Amino acid sequence: MQLANFLLILPEITLSAAGLVLLLVEAFLPAERRERAVEVAGVAVVGALAALATLWKTPANAEGLGGMIWSDGFGLFFRTVLLIVLVMVTLTSVEYVVRHRLPVGEFYALLFFATVGGMLMSVSGDLIMLYVGLELLSLSSYALVGLLRQRETSLEASLKYFLNGALASALLLFGLSLLFGLTGTTSLREMAALLGEGALSWLGAAALVLVAAGLGFKLAVVPFHLWVPDTYQGAPTPVSAFLAVASEGAAVAAILRAFFVGLGPWRADWSELLAVLAVLTMTVGNVAALHQRNAKRLLAYSSISHAGFILAGIATGSATGFSAAMFYVLAYAFMNVGAFAVVAALANQGEGEELDDLAGLARREPILAFLMLLFVLSLLGIPPLAGFWAKLYVFRAAVDAGRIGLAVAVALNSAVAVAYYYGILRAMYVAPAAAGRAETGVAAGGAMQIGLALAAAGVLVLGLFPEMFIGWVTTAAGLAGLAP
Repeated sequence: MQLANFLLILPEITLSAAGLVLLLVEAFLPAERRERAVEVAGVAVVGALAALATLWKTPANAEGLGGMIWSDGFGLFFRTVLLIVLVMVTLTSVEYVVRHRLPVGEFYALLFFATVGGMLMSVSGDLIMLYVGLELLSLSSYALVGLLRQRETSLEASLKYFLNGALASALLLFGLSLLFGLTGTTSLREMAALLGEGALSWLGAAALVLVAAGLGFKLAVVPFHLWVPDTYQGAPTPVSAFLAVASEGAAVAAILRAFFVGLGPWRADWSELLAVLAVLTMTVGNVAALHQRNAKRLLAYSSISHAGFILAGIATGSATGFSAAMFYVLAYAFMNVGAFAVVAALANQGEGEELDDLAGLARREPILAFLMLLFVLSLLGIPPLAGFWAKLYVFRAAVDAGRIGLAVAVALNSAVAVAYYYGILRAMYVAPAAAGRAETGVAAGGAMQIGLALAAAGVLVLGLFPEMFIGWVTTAAGLAGLAP
């Protein structure tokens, strides 16, 4: 119960306390004053950022709660990314929450709790803490998806997400119990020492597959991806953006922690497994996206393909691949939240989410169309935007590791993605606007404008100064002692 233990998780404590306050606001304030919860949420986010800033002054490898928390460079990186995502989603959701009559306090409370779960996953040095963080993220996400209670598609999406998530959670917990049975410990560092350099037993192989399945669900890895398109389509659009970035980012952090540290002695085995999953994921995601006409479903399958690219970096099992995966998560946070935010801006005007609803957007709202162009080109990997460097670093890591087949898969899938991303650009700049929309602009509120500007700035800055950020992620991984 020492104070130092709690200072290491001060951002998580700040968001958790704010979430509880927001629930009280939702429960006891009169209906006409509940929108004030947005102000509480804004103050809480600023407080969490300030709390995280204090941790940059702590020792590089501080530990707390008996070694269950590792406040190292790796954890600080992912906590920073998750808080950046929270800032962007909070800003781009203000108008959406009000216009669609979502419970304001409940929405932001669940968003905070989900973020806390992801942050705990990124600083976990123990399997128990990792699982607690995963469940907090998952349970909050199930509720967030179903907040559009007047829509059957939202309730259906929430139920599908919950049922698939419950199965994945059971698989993960079973795998973790097998690892505990093999080693007698839940500490990742002690587990690696006990596994030593011994060959992978059949029981260890079963544990490895189950853990990969459980964490692969959160990362939307094929064949554990079937929940993604229905969930993203039915969920409130800001929630879809949060799940596509924060949930996947937390899963990447957990996989890097668990595989590079706890299961490090089995690297030769799990790298082969992850390489196969990476190729399947990016290929299935891209091919399925080719036939989508709904913007959110298209972005959902796009998210699956990007999960494959990230997994390809991890599958190399190298320091370069480790850093490439981390950089990809950072770049992906800005470009994907930005793309979903544009869809949310259209939804705020009562427009649909089909690609046809984007028709003529360049003439109706040229700035919004330009921002969508920027985000799509970055997702596609066009230089000098952030997405280009993210894919290039993964490709280079695969080549350096001697995984030429994996590098070829990355290159080919990057080319396939041109087809469906072009569909978005064609709708905005080439297709004629639907009747009655030619002269109708799309108004975005002040918070939405700031959120979009932040996302666009991230895409441009990461693209123009990639060396600075790849240096950051490399240092973060090295400080954590995770890179081989």
